[in-house]
Amino acid sequence: MLGCSYKNWKRLLKENRVSPDKKDQVRFISIVTFMLSIPASLEKLLYDRRIKKTKITKDPLYVVGHWRTGTTFLQNILSRDPQFGWFDPLKTVSFNNCILMRPMLRRVERHLLKEARPMDNLDYTLDLPMEEVFAQATISTQAISHMLVFPDKGNGTKFIETAFIDEQTEERQQEWSEAYDYILKKATYLEKGKQLMLKSPENTCRIRKLKKTYPGAKFINIYREPYTVVASTMNMFKKEMGLLSLSEPPSEEFMTNTLIDLIARIYKKMFVEFYEMPECDRIDIKYEDFIKDPMYYLEKIYDQLELDGFENAKPYFEEYINSMSGYKTNKYRPLDGTLIRKINEKLGFYFDRYGYKMRSV
Repeated sequence: MLGCSYKNWKRLLKENRVSPDKKDQVRFISIVTFMLSIPASLEKLLYDRRIKKTKITKDPLYVVGHWRTGTTFLQNILSRDPQFGWFDPLKTVSFNNCILMRPMLRRVERHLLKEARPMDNLDYTLDLPMEEVFAQATISTQAISHMLVFPDKGNGTKFIETAFIDEQTEERQQEWSEAYDYILKKATYLEKGKQLMLKSPENTCRIRKLKKTYPGAKFINIYREPYTVVASTMNMFKKEMGLLSLSEPPSEEFMTNTLIDLIARIYKKMFVEFYEMPECDRIDIKYEDFIKDPMYYLEKIYDQLELDGFENAKPYFEEYINSMSGYKTNKYRPLDGTLIRKINEKLGFYFDRYGYKMRSV
């Protein structure tokens, strides 16, 4: 929230409830966002016209998939290809001040981001990408990540609806589109016209909207065994809400039910929109196969999506993959029978599509 525009922060406060014990944090965020609004206004004055005139000449490459399906690992590898531009931490959490204050913010964020991912053992570093939703969250209330800050005993699920943007009112769709196009134009301007390579899990349920807006866009869908996805996403949401929420988080039971319903809703929509595209615009990657032989699947991605530059990027891919050779994934407590039954009942179509075997109870 410290990177929010002051106007957006005030709007979020007006539209959401805050727990009494979080008032000091809210005051601190209000002071910081107000102070940062001064250089942000100057940056907008100096660069806004140039950003709005920027042309996205090559539509984005999207990595899609639910949270915890391997999207971060895949995006991190792809970001080593020098032909792509992407949202680094400065362009995301410090979106409004990422030009004029860049040198100072680099020093601050290098310290703040160390060991900042509570959900896994991966690091946030300034030379790796982040989700563009965090940039949009600084200028718009139409961002699912706000759910982590304002869960409000379950009312925060209203932010889930921002992921399904084409189901919203025309006014809300217009607000979303203007904010999203603006952040992409600013990133394109800063990346000197490079093709953007983007990843935000909520893009998984708005593929048709993105394809209509950026007709040349390509999509890589990475999927994973659903029991692991549920356990890992629950771990992530609980930890992030515990650290970030300004209102009282919902119960674990509510979060679990909401999560399984959300996965079902996302993929029922995705299975229609993703597979209506020609194969040269989309590719499926199974996480469990990808981590065994990343280079094979990277080459397959470039071939099927008709992307240039694989041979040039190959040494960079190999260097990053080798650097991750000692990485260990998290371990989770076994799922109980009730949860397994819920997953089997709600996500049977997912098991069928991707060939995963259901667990018996």
